Amino acid sequence: MKNEATRVFVAFAAILLASIAAMQADAQTVPAQSATTQSQESTPAPTIPAETVTSPKLLTNYIEGGGDYLGLTGGYGSWSGGYLRTVYEKKNNVWNGEINGQREFGDAGVYFGLGDTHTFSENWYGALTVGSSVKGFFWPRFRADAFMNRKLLAKRQLIATLGYGYYDAKDVHRNHYAYAGSTYYFTKPWVVEEGLYLGISNPGAVFAPSGFVAVTEGTEKHHYITIRTGFGEEGYQLVGPTILLTKFESQELTGTWRKWVGKEWGFDWVGDYYHNPYYSRSGVTAGLFKDF
Repeated sequence: MKNEATRVFVAFAAILLASIAAMQADAQTVPAQSATTQSQESTPAPTIPAETVTSPKLLTNYIEGGGDYLGLTGGYGSWSGGYLRTVYEKKNNVWNGEINGQREFGDAGVYFGLGDTHTFSENWYGALTVGSSVKGFFWPRFRADAFMNRKLLAKRQLIATLGYGYYDAKDVHRNHYAYAGSTYYFTKPWVVEEGLYLGISNPGAVFAPSGFVAVTEGTEKHHYITIRTGFGEEGYQLVGPTILLTKFESQELTGTWRKWVGKEWGFDWVGDYYHNPYYSRSGVTAGLFKDF
């Protein structure tokens, strides 16, 4: 077990060291931020694959489709779109795929994502997700998110997570973040999760930390209710092909209700509220899912 843990840590440490070196190189070689430079938000928050510490696992072997509509203040109009995602578990791997078409800030595009969560042992599992897009200045040209997780305590009810992400915007910006967080599974039905993102966006080596806390109540095949609050700083956010917002604080509150109506199907409802000094955003995402 010690040798296995050592190998996992060495591999993950090598990835982190290489990533940090890349971040420093970007900061030294890219010129300082111009007030007219295009941008993308500096620390796009990834979705960390859900994982329970006891069998059966959460949210595997299903397909889901739905749509969203969100209104923005400040003259920024509205967002709307649709998505299709699936998760498939086979042996030690949980594969996930996503297609997401959105219209935001007067432009439209489609994002494609693919990921795998691999179980190395009863205590270790990791996740890697990559994605790209067609059109839509607000989508990334490429992004990658990687996480390593360690189950702790006698019943493995505490999960410690380290992560790293890279975001290649459709302009001159290249964003990196490091992540540290934990998830604690109380006696059913409660789960508490918290995390911290340390983001750096170039050009300008803009530092933008942010964090979140989430509480989930529920059981599989019945329902899950999650309340999540996020807060922190954003280095850049592109709101038009040549219009950007820079270095500001933002807050977000999200409520999710996933309900099984039948044995193998149900609905997913998400209410979202976001605020920064320039605009507020609120709306709903709704979808139907089918287990298989």
